[in-house]
Amino acid sequence: MRPYLLALTILLGMLSTAQAQERGSRVWIERAWEFRYILKIGEPSWFAVSAKQGKDELAKGDPLGYYEPESIMPDVKTFEIPNEYNEYDNKVSTLLMSFSEQGEVISPYDWPHKLFGRINRIRGVVLAPGNGPNDLQFDVGEWFTGHTADDTLYIPAICSGDDERRYTKGYQAEAYDRVGNFGCREWAYYLMSADYPYIDVTSYTWGEDDTKKRNKAGKYPLRREAYIRPVIGWGRFDVPPKPVIGRHGTNWVCLHECPNGDAPGIIPDIKAWAAKNGWPVPKAPKKMPLFPNKQYKPGELVD
Repeated sequence: MRPYLLALTILLGMLSTAQAQERGSRVWIERAWEFRYILKIGEPSWFAVSAKQGKDELAKGDPLGYYEPESIMPDVKTFEIPNEYNEYDNKVSTLLMSFSEQGEVISPYDWPHKLFGRINRIRGVVLAPGNGPNDLQFDVGEWFTGHTADDTLYIPAICSGDDERRYTKGYQAEAYDRVGNFGCREWAYYLMSADYPYIDVTSYTWGEDDTKKRNKAGKYPLRREAYIRPVIGWGRFDVPPKPVIGRHGTNWVCLHECPNGDAPGIIPDIKAWAAKNGWPVPKAPKKMPLFPNKQYKPGELVD
C-alpha cells in the first residue's frame, strides 16, 4: 500500500473510533445485566422486512450502522389467531432473545461472535460482542428510566420508537392502527406489580361495529375491540416468571412462559384458564394507554 493511502486508512480508523466514543454508542453503562429475556412482539411481515433489510445492511459492514436482531435471529414464532374483526389481521409473531446472568445471548443466532446484552451511554439497549470501534451492534430498544418521580410505577423499561408516539398528549390508537395502546410502560407495570399474575399485552380500542345498522348520519355504532400490537417486552432475573397473554379479536393466546409447562398458543376458554391457575379473569382497563405523559402547567416545578 502506498504511504499516503496507508496514512489515510489510519486517519479514517482514528476518526471512526473517535466518532464512536463521542456518540457514546461504544461506552457501556456499568451495571449488572438484569434481563432473563427480551421478547419482541409484532406482525409477521414486520419481522420479515426487518430481517431482509438487516441482512442487506450487514453486507455493507459499516461499524457505526444500525442493525436489527432479526437479521441474525431466524427463530421467529408465528401464531395464527382467528380475528372476527378483520379476517386478514389474524397473525402475531414473536422473537425471543434469552440471556445468561452475565448478559450473554444464549438463544440461537447466526453470527460468528459471542453476543452480550449491553446498555450504552446514549441509553441504547444493544447486542454486541464488545465495545471496539469496529464491533457491529444490534439495536434492541431504548433504556427508559423515567422523567420524574411520577414514573416510578413503570421504570425501568425497554422502549421503542413507537412508545414516543404512544404516550404523547391526546394519542388514541384507532382499530386498524398498527401501533396500539399497550407499550413499554404498561409492560413494566404488569411485570413488577404484585396485583397481576400475568402480563396482558392486549391493546383495546374503539372500532366500527359493521354487524349493526348505521345511524341516521350513516355511521356504524362503536364497539370496543382488542388486538395484539407491536411491543418490546422483557423478563428479569429478580422477578418470578409471568405468562405473557393477549386477546386478538375475541380469542386469547398465551405467547410466552405459559403456566404448568403449557406450550404457547390459543387459550380456548380464558375463564377456565384463569380459574385453573387461581387467577382473576383479565379485564380491559378503563383507559389506554395507562401511563401517558403527564402535562405540566407553565412554571410548575418538575422534580
